[in-house]
Amino acid sequence: MANKINHLIAAYRQLKQQAEDGVLATIIETFGSTYQKAGARMLITRQGQLIGLLGGGCFERDLVEQALPVFETGEARTVFYDMRFPGDVIWGLGLGCNGAARILLQLLKAEDDFSPLNVITDAAEANIPGVLVSIYQSEHSHYPVGHSSFLPGSIDTDRQLLTTAPFPFTASVLQTLSQQKSRIESHVINNHDVKAFYDPLQPPLQLLVLGAGADAIPLVQCAKSLGWRVTVADHRLDHIKKERFPQADRLLHLIPQELGDNLELDQFNALVLMTHNIEYDERYLKAIVNSRIPFLGLLGPSHRKDRLLQSLGSDASRISNRVFGPVGLDIGAETPEEIALSIMAGIHAELNGRSGRQLSLKTTADLYESQKITGHKLA
Repeated sequence: MANKINHLIAAYRQLKQQAEDGVLATIIETFGSTYQKAGARMLITRQGQLIGLLGGGCFERDLVEQALPVFETGEARTVFYDMRFPGDVIWGLGLGCNGAARILLQLLKAEDDFSPLNVITDAAEANIPGVLVSIYQSEHSHYPVGHSSFLPGSIDTDRQLLTTAPFPFTASVLQTLSQQKSRIESHVINNHDVKAFYDPLQPPLQLLVLGAGADAIPLVQCAKSLGWRVTVADHRLDHIKKERFPQADRLLHLIPQELGDNLELDQFNALVLMTHNIEYDERYLKAIVNSRIPFLGLLGPSHRKDRLLQSLGSDASRISNRVFGPVGLDIGAETPEEIALSIMAGIHAELNGRSGRQLSLKTTADLYESQKITGHKLA
């Protein structure tokens, strides 16, 4: 999923306002069970403020101390926390995660516009995917520890660009794009050893809500709390008001026929259709039938979904495998807020290829497979 960078955008804006250096802490490798996985990032300010969370409180206090020499010298460094042993005789921090994590600490300089945080933010706001490459061990003067570069592109559209780019790590970038999984690689460049961390970055996930009724309000709030960018569109002008949806990124007064002319539909990761009017649901569905939105959620019972799909005629085959109705996971939701939680949980489960069942019910084989998918290493 793409929402691991939203707090970094907020952190960048805070640093810009304060004009003070910061330290970026990035998990580059994990073993066993850890709170966060490789690619998770947290900002540490000079005052010791933390923006983000890496260890669920396990080692954050110590990281603040470890960041002090980075502030003083400007030199990046890595730290390793091993919590796979009983007791806390090493740090006395009460660690108990039964895992290990390697973390890269980089100085974000105000004079350099807090690179690479500025690049991450610019790419996210421009909706540009890519790979951030960070050096964490090096004998090469041109690629010192802490050096980061962002290569924009996707495996589908920019293979030729990446293969011709003047960058020594291109093959690993292409592999990272293809697998969409963080990785560490060792290289020999001009007889010098260099180790790099490759992290695929995607823009924030985007949700399109068609229908601005009262039940859309908690859905927008829930999606925003998860870091989604949310667009709300409705054919009723009096429903599209900022005071009703203060957190929405965009509010649009659109009739169904205007959707394609005003929105780049394929930019959305999920859509929820909730006008509560079967006629308008049909019209909106016809307006998005040629889109490639991977998740299309419909309110109401399954026979309502069947009727809406039937209204599309032969075009229904274009989207039937992406339509979910009733939308959401079965969590016994009754209130609008619970239903919103159910919907967002269902969207996340589907986009991540998960069933949505209790983690305690997963088998050892299931857990092993999920570790492989996410790049969360097993001890």
